[in-house]
Amino acid sequence: MIVVSASVLFIAGFFILNSVIQKKIRQQLTNLSPALQIKFSSVHSNIFSSSVSFDSLAINFIPYNNRQQNRHWLYFSHASLHEVSFIKFLFNKKLVAENFLLEGVNIQLDQFLLDKKDSAQSAIFKEIEWPFKKLFIRNVELKEVKAFLHSEKNDQLLATGDIIINGISVNKPGDRPGFASLDLSLSDINYPAPEYGVHIRHLEINSSKRIAEVDSLQVSYGQDHNEAKISSIKITGFDVAELMNKQIVNTEKIMIGNSKIAVNDNGKLKMQALPFGLKKVYVNVFKCENASVSYMDKKNKCSFNASINLHELSIDKLFDKEGIHFASLQGNLSSVHYLGKGYHSTEIKNIEIDSKKEIIQIEDLRIIPQLGKYALARRLGHQADWVNANVSKITILKPDMEQLLHKKLFAEKIHIGESRAYVFRDRRLPRPQKIIPLPIAYLKMLPFDLRVKTFELANSAVAYEEYPKAGYGQTGILRIANIRASVSPLINHPVASDPAYTTMNVVGSIMGSGTAHGTIIMPLQKNMPYRIKGAIERLELTKLNSSSENLGKIRIKSGFLDFLFFDFTMTEQRSTGKIIGAYHHLVIQQLKKHTEEKNVADFASFMLRHLIIPLNKDKSLPERKRTGLVDYQRDPTRFVSHYFLQSLLMGVKRSFTLGFLLPK
Repeated sequence: MIVVSASVLFIAGFFILNSVIQKKIRQQLTNLSPALQIKFSSVHSNIFSSSVSFDSLAINFIPYNNRQQNRHWLYFSHASLHEVSFIKFLFNKKLVAENFLLEGVNIQLDQFLLDKKDSAQSAIFKEIEWPFKKLFIRNVELKEVKAFLHSEKNDQLLATGDIIINGISVNKPGDRPGFASLDLSLSDINYPAPEYGVHIRHLEINSSKRIAEVDSLQVSYGQDHNEAKISSIKITGFDVAELMNKQIVNTEKIMIGNSKIAVNDNGKLKMQALPFGLKKVYVNVFKCENASVSYMDKKNKCSFNASINLHELSIDKLFDKEGIHFASLQGNLSSVHYLGKGYHSTEIKNIEIDSKKEIIQIEDLRIIPQLGKYALARRLGHQADWVNANVSKITILKPDMEQLLHKKLFAEKIHIGESRAYVFRDRRLPRPQKIIPLPIAYLKMLPFDLRVKTFELANSAVAYEEYPKAGYGQTGILRIANIRASVSPLINHPVASDPAYTTMNVVGSIMGSGTAHGTIIMPLQKNMPYRIKGAIERLELTKLNSSSENLGKIRIKSGFLDFLFFDFTMTEQRSTGKIIGAYHHLVIQQLKKHTEEKNVADFASFMLRHLIIPLNKDKSLPERKRTGLVDYQRDPTRFVSHYFLQSLLMGVKRSFTLGFLLPK
């Protein structure tokens, strides 16, 4: 009888305790807050199996009384909590359980509530008196998840899949939940935001293997066809808990597959914050292969293919180049095309970057005009240089790779390989009357810092063709071949410890004859003079007729320049110095100015031959009779090449007794 009574009491106690637990759960969950409504069709508890389950569990979050239609809604066809410690829950308000299974998950997020930026929503959660003070659930599994974004227009699918979260914990009410690991398999992920959208075909995260994989990522931004398409992303050594709990990415490898990125900047393009906080990124190996990139704004177009390999990449500040650091960089850019507003495009076949070898190498750089050589100036309405050029190779030795991110080109040496340039100018159109700075002042205007110990130009050639303002309807051409040059140091923003001057040494051949060489000492400090010193030697002067006849209406019938030494200084205002020359058998004819044919002006030519320019002026004459003083006032609207040439001609004219009678 005692056993029967005890059994009856035990069974009655079981049902009473279960009833108490169920009643307690109903009270606690249904009275949390008017803004947080939790409903279910039934609740079941079992103290023997330490479990609680709910059927048709629905959670509504309605933070604004006057907007009942705007709510976040979560629905679970079945929810079960296993191995629950009821004693801890009832007496210590600690919710501790082994497993929490959520099946048939349907989540609807409201667009209006997501866009609302006030603090009312977060305040609701802080004011709720939760039925527990601490929470720990070892394993949470969400099966058959479907998440939607609800707006006034439609319901958009956000993602489908399954999620497993391990070690969820809350130390006190109001704290952000933490977790130990996350495994998920999601498909058809869509993240729409006011300014951009993200679509992922499939996302897989496996915490035990520390791997995250993305299949087909597409990001779109704005209304101007800005988008990025990435075939695959694989992240190894990935700790998703560290990302979610500490907003830190710390991984072994990130491998990005084929991608296509297109940016159209209409002036409103701005870097946007990520949809989640992120404090720091560290990646031991970052690889991106076969990326096709194109960029366009109101003035520029650029496209290229790229691959990059970074080691020990760390980013301390997102969207801030100052916070980017790496141990080594290997990269390749190919099929580079750039078009700016100047009617010339730039093409580069290949760019190799290797920080371990301390080298950047650019192959086959071309400057290609987009208009015909006469059409360019007509389009602009004024004179302009039409340029067609090719550089075989540019090698940059020991560059500071990280400084390149900050628009700073710091290197040991830049070597320019064999190059060819053809320049044309139509002088019949008006010339722009804008101030043109001298070389160092021009370098200081560049939008980047330049600091190179040595700059070298290998054997190159330049052809300059000009259509005169008035002449015989023919162009004149000046060719300079076998050009070699060196500059040391090449600096555009000097500091106190830098040298006072940059030195340039240059050598070349004028019209394939003789040699011209010079040294140009350029001041790095403002208001200091330039000094130009050099010589033109063994020049067959008749080679100059292509330009002298058509541009200056002067014919050189015969003559050989033994040498022409020059030494003068150039300031912002004027040049001063001297030239010393020697030549023999020089006969110059003046051509008639107002005819369409190249007829000789007999009287003017006679005066040149017999009165102004002697037939010979060689070393047998005293040096003072072969010397001309340079004193030329600069025209600041012309290039430095014009300044140099006119200074040289001024000295030549003054080396003749009646040189002032020479035609200008």
